[in-house]
Amino acid sequence: EGFAKGSGPDAVKGTEAKPEIWTNWDKFESAMNDFQQESAKLAEVAKGGDESAIKAQFGKTAETCKACHKEFRKD
Repeated sequence: EGFAKGSGPDAVKGTEAKPEIWTNWDKFESAMNDFQQESAKLAEVAKGGDESAIKAQFGKTAETCKACHKEFRKD
């Protein structure tokens, strides 16, 4: 929702979003989907209460964040 197709880096002053979000929308959308899937898995794993499983899934979820930020967020 925060990166609506058709908006762009000029729409928000001081954004840390790279223009590549809008010029490579399919790749960005794929990264968002990866994050959503891993987050959903984390929610399910958390319900089980197994701390080691939660930590492992949290790590996988965090990797999707890092990958997207590396690609689409200014330093």
